[in-house]
Amino acid sequence: MSQPPAAPSPGLPASARTSYEGGSRSLNLPFADRLPFSGGQSFVSDDVDMAQGLLCNQLEERRVDPAGAAGRFDIRFHWQSLSQLKLYGAQWGVQGVRVRSSPLRSWHGILPLRGALSQAGQHRVAGSGELMLFSPGQEVDVVWHAGSRAVVFALQASLVDDHLRRYHDLEAPSSAPRVRVVERQHPGLASLVNLLRLVDGESANGSSALLSPFGQEHLQHLFCEGLLDLLPLPGIQERALMPGSVKRAVDYIHAHLRGRIDMAALVTVSGASRRSLEQAFRNSLGTSPARYIMSRRLLAIRERLLRGDTDAQSLAELAFHWGFSQPSHFTAAYRQAFGESPSQTLARRVTVST
Repeated sequence: MSQPPAAPSPGLPASARTSYEGGSRSLNLPFADRLPFSGGQSFVSDDVDMAQGLLCNQLEERRVDPAGAAGRFDIRFHWQSLSQLKLYGAQWGVQGVRVRSSPLRSWHGILPLRGALSQAGQHRVAGSGELMLFSPGQEVDVVWHAGSRAVVFALQASLVDDHLRRYHDLEAPSSAPRVRVVERQHPGLASLVNLLRLVDGESANGSSALLSPFGQEHLQHLFCEGLLDLLPLPGIQERALMPGSVKRAVDYIHAHLRGRIDMAALVTVSGASRRSLEQAFRNSLGTSPARYIMSRRLLAIRERLLRGDTDAQSLAELAFHWGFSQPSHFTAAYRQAFGESPSQTLARRVTVST
């Protein structure tokens, strides 16, 4: 079974790295006084029809109608678009609105930063710091209360399905929860907020991590993992049962897999002593932190070899980029893990393709 790819670490602003590394200790909304993603694209207007047209163009079909007592529209959107993920900071102003959609082709979440929203015709309400989550195939029908501000995300269902198959050996569930409200005490929600904070920091600093295909791929797959942490899906509960210290260390490892990872950093991130963390790794994952890091790196390299992302001349360079300074050490570790050399894996991939 593969592991989710690492988040790109080069070029991340220190504030974004620190917020992500903090793990899911508590939910601290970082955008309470502003709209996030201001470094991306923006839309400011008091015209509801223009806003509706923008949403239909950028997301999926939407219908927007005023709701409640008449008020003034102060519509502001900031958004960051990745290849299969869109993130919005949105507000409508003093006027409340009802927003409806056609059946979704994505996982759709709305996280109020201020105010609240409610599901029309139902009793579900998401207040500040809570997440209203819609599964694919559902229709959004929500009322944004007057003065509300929220983060909205749309993560393509096909990407989540592929993530489940590739990294958890699972098929997408046939009956996922349709609409649910995730309370702010949920530990997975804190991790999702940290990811939002990271992307906001990347957006504000114009980082190349949001522009390169590699950076986008890794951020999107981190969002897939964040989404799965919020869903009661069978087959991925073993990670949910890991101690918090191990979760935080594992998240840090995945986020820095291509860089230098030392035990002191893992101890700091985990909040445990070195001995306690090593024991927790053995109890939860059956291995030490160092061996876990090596296995994740070897799996990441093997995945790229099987996809044909490299050639025989660049094997040493590929190994170096993934933290192996000695080619002979890398080859020996790879052979021990998979029963064949890296060049044999690549040759087999090329033969099958041909």
